[in-house]
Amino acid sequence: MLWLLFAVFGAFFQATYFTLTKKLLENVNQHILAGCVFFDTFIVLFFISMINGMPEIGYGFYSSVLATVLLNVIATIMYFKALKITDLSLAIPMISFTPLFLILTSFILLNEIPTISGIVGIFLIFLGSYILNIDKTTMHLLDPFREIFKNKGIVYMLIVAFLFSISSNFDKLVVINSDPFFGSSIVFLLLSFSFIIISHTTIKISDIKRQYIGNFYEFLFAGIITALSAITINIALTMQIVPYVISIKRLSILFSVLYGSLIFKEENIIMRCIGSSIMLIGVVFITLC
Repeated sequence: MLWLLFAVFGAFFQATYFTLTKKLLENVNQHILAGCVFFDTFIVLFFISMINGMPEIGYGFYSSVLATVLLNVIATIMYFKALKITDLSLAIPMISFTPLFLILTSFILLNEIPTISGIVGIFLIFLGSYILNIDKTTMHLLDPFREIFKNKGIVYMLIVAFLFSISSNFDKLVVINSDPFFGSSIVFLLLSFSFIIISHTTIKISDIKRQYIGNFYEFLFAGIITALSAITINIALTMQIVPYVISIKRLSILFSVLYGSLIFKEENIIMRCIGSSIMLIGVVFITLC
């Protein structure tokens, strides 16, 4: 069960990254933030890779890198667009569908099939994370579903969840065809360049440099945390099938709730306790596989 430990650590580091970026977004453009943090993540991962030694590059490395970068750029742009045109409480729950989509996409791309117990665990983690994302402004648990056909933002977020379910499989192929460090470093480098280019369409390079220098230590710390999340999840992916690893990674929502309560004094504790409990039961089912 060593993979489970790495996946849980990956979820914790991802939640920490989300908490850091939430604070940074108060003063930094979202695309600049992504570009700068991803660049620092590349530096950290590439440095570790140089110490560890260059891996042997497999046949499917370059195509997998390009695929996951393209999918993540498109997903992130759609993610930001969705949040601009719809309520957070309706949009975010749709991301919870990623583990369910993975049952199909991992079978098609990697021929990975969960056991019955694993499928139950994946569904429980989906249900728990969905409930965690429902806040007090949502009148009913089915509200996001009712809005699907009349709210473009909900449709966008469902597409985002599906794109993530595809990119996660290519992330594993990147690791398999390199190692947990080098492959991801190249992915983050290309993601960084992509978001810097996107931000440059509306912001001058001099302003981008100014924000990077002005927030250097914060960006670097967020980059280190992101690198740790990537490393732990990548190691878990080498040990277990993608649907299980990404489902456990969804525990980042649980850790984010704890951060929200402790740091941002967020409320709606009862629903979040219910959602957290369901997610933990799901983890138990997956560990029984």
